[in-house]
Amino acid sequence: MAKFQYRLIAEKILADIKKEILLPGMNVPSSRDLSKMYHVSQITANYALKFLAARGILLHKPGKNYIVSRKMENAQAQYHFLTLLFRPLSTDTPEFYGNSIIAGITGEAALSSIGVHFTANTARTISLLQNDFSSTLDEALMIPKQNIGFIADYFIPDEILAEIRRQTGLPVVVIGRASKLPDVHSVVINPFPACYTMLSTLKRMGYNAFLCCEDVHPLRYEGTQLHQFYQQLQEQENVLNLVDFFKNSFAQMQVILQDAIGKFPGKRIAILTASDYIAQLIITMLQKLNLNVPEQIGVTGFYGHKFMEDPLPKLSSIAVHPEELGKVAADLLISGDVRYRVHEIPMEFVFGETI
Repeated sequence: MAKFQYRLIAEKILADIKKEILLPGMNVPSSRDLSKMYHVSQITANYALKFLAARGILLHKPGKNYIVSRKMENAQAQYHFLTLLFRPLSTDTPEFYGNSIIAGITGEAALSSIGVHFTANTARTISLLQNDFSSTLDEALMIPKQNIGFIADYFIPDEILAEIRRQTGLPVVVIGRASKLPDVHSVVINPFPACYTMLSTLKRMGYNAFLCCEDVHPLRYEGTQLHQFYQQLQEQENVLNLVDFFKNSFAQMQVILQDAIGKFPGKRIAILTASDYIAQLIITMLQKLNLNVPEQIGVTGFYGHKFMEDPLPKLSSIAVHPEELGKVAADLLISGDVRYRVHEIPMEFVFGETI
């Protein structure tokens, strides 16, 4: 991946700071001096200085040269930290899954007196559903040397992780998908054991028809596993898989759901969903259709979020503690484990009041 000239200059300035050639409080060469040193335009040189200033590495007062920030003073001796290339904290949706993973990371890091650094560019890129992660790479390569490694969201592609790994030499862990890179850890959740426990429980309770409301995500490891389970289920049981169900409006989904239920007359139906939020939404639809849960139809969720424990009735769900993913990922960086592999965390079936 080609680098812009300003970033090459910024990296050389940062290297001089790390080597203590440039000390905190010292003047950095001016944009005019840098343009002569590196044979670039003064505009390009000035962009490199602004790039470092935006990250707090340099300070600038109008009419004066840029100086090295005092925050760089004895930074390595003060503390170490790990870096999150992760989604932003969720504050306005019912899905707090990412927040719980971050809580697991920060909790495990705190036990070892390790700090956690969040990259704003990555969070912004993910929240806007962009595919250009060049700003993530820029930021990752500018972080001071006390960084012990990176924990990446499943959105970050292997191409970016490979470049970060190659240029920094630091370990990388990705959460939520299985990376194909031979030197990157993956931490994922495996729903298969819990799915079969759920199925045997439902069949013992007399359920003999299943509606699978699948929310397919091509990147998430558990989404792929859940899709495989639904495919196997279709070969053995009375199953209707509503893959595109959630691409419709609420009113359309309600009509589709009513029609799907009608395809299994005389059967005891269980609706299997891909998240607790979706399960709660379906329960609301069933209530509008004058169908009682679980007397007339059963519903199961997925992930077992604490958020879903409050509404009544208590949801039956394929559950995992997201904090565990964060703890494992942080421990891999802190321990320096170099046996790169996919680390699977099994889910469990939690019996509630909706089946």
